[in-house]
Amino acid sequence: MNISLNSNSKFEKSLITIILILLLLDLGFSFYQHYQLPLHGDVTDIVMPTPTSGYYEVLQDPFGLNVLLNNEKYGNPNRFFAHWTTSTWFKSMPLLLQWFVNPIDSIYLSSAIAKIIIQILLIWLLAIYISNRKNILNLDFLVAALLVTPLFQTYGYSRYMGIIDQSVIYSFFYALPLGLLMLFYLPFFRSIYHNKDLKLNIVIKIILTLFIVFITLNGPLVPGVVLIVCPLVLLNIWFRNYKLSEISPTHKRILFSLKRIPKDLLLFFVAISILSLYSLYIGQNNSFNSTDPISIIERYLKLPYGIYLLVVKKLGFPLIFIMITVNLIIIRKNYRSEEGDKLFTFIKWIGLFAIIYILLLPLGGYRGYRPYTLRYDTIIPLTLSLIFVFGSTTFYLIKNISKKYKTVYLTGIAALLLFFTINDNLDLEDNQCERESLEKIARSTEDIVALDCDCPVMEWITISDYRHSERNAELFKYWNITKEKKLYYHKCD
Repeated sequence: MNISLNSNSKFEKSLITIILILLLLDLGFSFYQHYQLPLHGDVTDIVMPTPTSGYYEVLQDPFGLNVLLNNEKYGNPNRFFAHWTTSTWFKSMPLLLQWFVNPIDSIYLSSAIAKIIIQILLIWLLAIYISNRKNILNLDFLVAALLVTPLFQTYGYSRYMGIIDQSVIYSFFYALPLGLLMLFYLPFFRSIYHNKDLKLNIVIKIILTLFIVFITLNGPLVPGVVLIVCPLVLLNIWFRNYKLSEISPTHKRILFSLKRIPKDLLLFFVAISILSLYSLYIGQNNSFNSTDPISIIERYLKLPYGIYLLVVKKLGFPLIFIMITVNLIIIRKNYRSEEGDKLFTFIKWIGLFAIIYILLLPLGGYRGYRPYTLRYDTIIPLTLSLIFVFGSTTFYLIKNISKKYKTVYLTGIAALLLFFTINDNLDLEDNQCERESLEKIARSTEDIVALDCDCPVMEWITISDYRHSERNAELFKYWNITKEKKLYYHKCD
């Protein structure tokens, strides 16, 4: 079955319409799920930091120069743009939405809108990477998007293979920067994988240059990914050039192979690698790195159990692994081609990336809430890679599988995607307790409001001392939830 929008058949037009409806329904439900989730903690610290909050200095020092010049130590010195993006969004979007909805609804809508934008960005990019099509009405693009969309778990398997975190702060710090990194890599991927000349006009070059600065100082994962991917890509291109060259002596052959690397690719990959090294360097002065320290050896000893928890405990990853294995076996035995061999080679490189990434991850520090280092948030690059491999191998078979087995195969894929969709369930009143607490604070005439010990309010834990709610209270006033600052605490027996 050759999926392409080259013809104007009624069947293809109908198929496009059906897929569009399915995608919109899935994304619509995801938006509603995001809207029903509580805000969780860290919001106030990042949206409205104070000199004592731990995140104030990073917003005063975008490029970490105080670390470089004065060896200062403070929270997240290499993540300015993640802090700035989150703070800017939540200082402006709720107030804008309050033209249409009440203040409490506006903050949950702001969170949901941010998450769904990030989710759409990642689905759009994955569909382009898989199909090599950019037109969202192209059937190839839509099929690729349909293959990956159900794998974005808002609730079901989110604690194992989640990409858009239930915490909106984590979504800004993890999923969004990785999406922007994928956008940065896109023209280079299309050039390398599809053997096209890399043509970057001056506007694209300026945008990519700005992107380098923005994404290397944006979130904890990007620098590590860059420093694995860029050397692997450059080494692979150099080695291919070296094998094809017959120049002698050897040192001239080495230099010639290096010169054959496209100049723009070499320039941008070296530049982003250097800034990533700088980001990791100043990140060593992150004051939060000392939280619950354990030795590096202990971190490595904990890795196997972390892998076990992610891969074995729930069905999400095992099902994807099984389907990828089935796809690869079918392709190798029955549908070998130049395109198929290229896909196999690329998957091997992804496997090498995954191994290096896992082995380097413990060097990035330790957090008590991530005792095994590997957790759904730290492995988002691997999850996205796995989804790409699943989507690419499935897409390849859909386009090449014989009519004899097409119906059976498509039925199996549909069943798998339906399984993920059904299992992505959610208590659709998950934030009801937090909402009711905010409403109680808003209605109260007291300066200090006592809340039932049912749930945290914009925190990871309940607050027993009302003085600890002061900064949250200031943000509630800024968001117009309260007219004056109202402190609160939880009455827990």
